Amino acid sequence: MKIEREIIQHPDASMRCTQLRQSGFRGGLHRHAHVELTWIEQGRGLRWVGDSVEPFNDGDVVLVGPELAHVWLTGQGGGPRSCAATVLQFPSDWAAATGLPELRGLEARMRRASRGLAVEGRLRPQVQAVMARMSSADAPRRAAHLIELLALMNDELSDGSLDLRPLSVQVTPADTEGSAFRLRRQRVDRLLRWVQAHLGEDLSVSDAAAIAGISTAAFGRFFRREVGKSFIDFVNDARCSWVALRLLEGTEPVADIALSCGFASLSNFGEQFRRRYQVSPREYRRQALETPR
Repeated sequence: MKIEREIIQHPDASMRCTQLRQSGFRGGLHRHAHVELTWIEQGRGLRWVGDSVEPFNDGDVVLVGPELAHVWLTGQGGGPRSCAATVLQFPSDWAAATGLPELRGLEARMRRASRGLAVEGRLRPQVQAVMARMSSADAPRRAAHLIELLALMNDELSDGSLDLRPLSVQVTPADTEGSAFRLRRQRVDRLLRWVQAHLGEDLSVSDAAAIAGISTAAFGRFFRREVGKSFIDFVNDARCSWVALRLLEGTEPVADIALSCGFASLSNFGEQFRRRYQVSPREYRRQALETPR
């Protein structure tokens, strides 16, 4: 079990813009060498980006950096819904490759996307509008729209705006070449896929260490160094996000949802959920139902 590496090819263009219309978003964690900007026009589920696991809904916009594992899933929520998305993918050196001096410096700022950025606030509808035009544009205008998108996000990155919220805290090692780095990444890949596939089950540290192929004693230090948080915190983040989605999707009792999402203790679940959302699960559901969509 590993995170699949996608090879993106577009020999007749410098970027790829794809419109997805399907019954749901499914699949496994994957990575690729391109930067990806995804706009979920319609859909609800769980979004995995690096070590970040969060519910997503209609309108979700996220920028994912190269080689960052990611997937959008609708299979762990409620009933089926039709889903639609526009996905833009382009090489990380696209701005530099144009040779335009006006775009000089964009690439350095865009490196902040290496851990994933959620596009929010007033910036989100601006990005959505450009992506809507891009999906039906001809090749020259599509390139112009990408420059417009990069300029919009560059302005926000320069100002340190809260409209671009970092997602993953996963640590990128300084030595990203050689067999040692590849081995560490393979171990983390196996772990993330294993957690994704078995989130509702008992995920012990000893089992996780065996999946990674290292001793239980060394596992805690390894996971924190490579991912940026403890293994238990990562699993609880993912489970609480899954619970949050289920709370929005239906009327199941909170206790039933918590147990089916992998929490063995309701008291621990309540503590973990409140720590992440600052409200109880029931209050979270009530507030969501009262918020107009």
